[in-house]
Amino acid sequence: KTNTTSTTNVSICPSQLPYNWNGSRTTAGTYTYTTTNSQGCDSVATLNLTVKTNTTSTTNVSICPSQLPYSWNGSRTAAGTYTYTTTNSQGCDSLATLNLTVKTNTTSTTNVSICPSQLPYSWNGSRTAAGTYTYTTTNSQGCDSVATLNLTVKTNTTSTTNVSICPSQLPYSW
Repeated sequence: KTNTTSTTNVSICPSQLPYNWNGSRTTAGTYTYTTTNSQGCDSVATLNLTVKTNTTSTTNVSICPSQLPYSWNGSRTAAGTYTYTTTNSQGCDSLATLNLTVKTNTTSTTNVSICPSQLPYSWNGSRTAAGTYTYTTTNSQGCDSVATLNLTVKTNTTSTTNVSICPSQLPYSW
């Protein structure tokens, strides 16, 4: 009579735990189970259990509003945390996370009233008439900074006074 042996090699993903083999197996390892074979001798079964790994990745991205929508496993239209699950090279879960930050644009408005004699007015160039002017530059976050000038040109006024006097009223004070 002879003893018998058998070896089983199994590789599973973490999501397949616990693995049921002559009991519940919750971790990777080598397990043996001894029973009696058909000849009444020992039968030793061995399980070599390998637990493959899931993978994770995190990407942190900061963008300006003009870069929306942001393309990452779909179209992302706002700041937030997004996850995407796929399968890695081992056939297990691969969880990717995107932390998307949307920086801010800045704006400013300046209202100026001047007399015609103050033209041209210097503001991001020479301004020769009343109007609304905009100037776009980059703010400290690298996004748009839009400055607006509302320029008003006041009007000069004139008046004419007609006076008739006699020579005896000279000098005339006006």
